[in-house]
Amino acid sequence: MIPRDGAIAALRRFCQKYSVNGKIGNLKIDTIIKLASAVLDTNTFAYKNKYYRQIQGGAMGSPFTMGLVNVYMLEWEQKLLQHQNRHHEIYGRYIDDVFMTTNLSQEDILKLLDETVTTDPNIKIIITIKQALEYLD
Repeated sequence: MIPRDGAIAALRRFCQKYSVNGKIGNLKIDTIIKLASAVLDTNTFAYKNKYYRQIQGGAMGSPFTMGLVNVYMLEWEQKLLQHQNRHHEIYGRYIDDVFMTTNLSQEDILKLLDETVTTDPNIKIIITIKQALEYLD
């Protein structure tokens, strides 16, 4: 689970990187951060006629949460993206699945992936290395 404060910090850095005069569109970065925090802090749900407030993570499947997770993951995957670009290899991620090609030895790719994974204890991955692609239709 991605920590809220880590996600908000990643969102702030993302906004600062892509802002023009401290704004994204017509919104100040601080306004975006306040709105994002409000969404996370006020997420409620009902279960067996009782209301609960979610105190960790964000609402599963929410477009906002998905966008926030993508911003968080973009920072995490930078080392992999740079490696893949440098070696003219393919890298793609859809939600929580990653596909990448490599000409590295299995030992070297495992080392690279291990170095990437250990940068954030909140991200857990299962590594599967194959020489063929499974096609699900």
